[in-house]
Amino acid sequence: MYKLGIVFFILISLELKSQAPKLEHELGIGVGLANYYGDLNNHFGIDAIRPAATLFWRGNYGYRFSLKTSLSHMQLAGADANSSSNFQRQRNLSFHSSVTDINAQIEFNFLKYVKNVYFNEMGSRFTPYLSLGAGVFFFNPQTYHKGIEYSLQPLGTEGQTDQSYTQLGRYNLFALSINYGCGFKFHLKRNISLGLDFQIHRAMTDYLDDVSGKYVPVISLPEADKGIAFQLYDRSKELLTAPAIGQEGKQRGSMNGNDDFANLFLTISWTFFSPACPGYRQ
Repeated sequence: MYKLGIVFFILISLELKSQAPKLEHELGIGVGLANYYGDLNNHFGIDAIRPAATLFWRGNYGYRFSLKTSLSHMQLAGADANSSSNFQRQRNLSFHSSVTDINAQIEFNFLKYVKNVYFNEMGSRFTPYLSLGAGVFFFNPQTYHKGIEYSLQPLGTEGQTDQSYTQLGRYNLFALSINYGCGFKFHLKRNISLGLDFQIHRAMTDYLDDVSGKYVPVISLPEADKGIAFQLYDRSKELLTAPAIGQEGKQRGSMNGNDDFANLFLTISWTFFSPACPGYRQ
């Protein structure tokens, strides 16, 4: 990520030095798919792909780069039942969450992207691009138990409500993220453009799925063995094919890093051209 950031900085500096940037405002929408990668999907499985939508503004500066801000909403989910790992299937945890993401990014165009012209005249009406940015997202992991939906964060399934034991406290339901990706833009006609945008979001939390650490003693759960937290912190006991695995101190999550999620959007946008300068052809 550090090296990619340096490359972007150099490319933008060269572009600004080569010409005075011409700003074009662009508004767009997109629909697509979202997928989650974390403790409940650590083999890049596609079983939990869910719908997603986005609204974005893009400021096109010159030919080579753009600044973009977007507001996206998506569904994420994961379940041990879909895993090829015997341990995960026995662990038997699952989650789903609505996620709202706000981010900003820089896009670098590989080709000299000029709208409403033919490739052999002034530039290209299409271009692949790379992007790099950051954002904040809001989430709320939930799960179903006996047909009832429960929010997991208030339950402290890893002892977050018992600070005398874990000293963790409840995790926040928002987090920062670093995102990077690639895409393809095509200018269809004077104001309308189509695009395909793929983004990976590296989340600054390991609790997107409510799974991170170790199994805690039952006394550290709200209402101990009398509450719903007891039913949901170790769901291996719901399976009759093997003994429960939720022993105090045993690993519950991977602890190998934070969670991630990805988006793939098909977009359509409208460009608001500024008045053409003398000698400039749109």
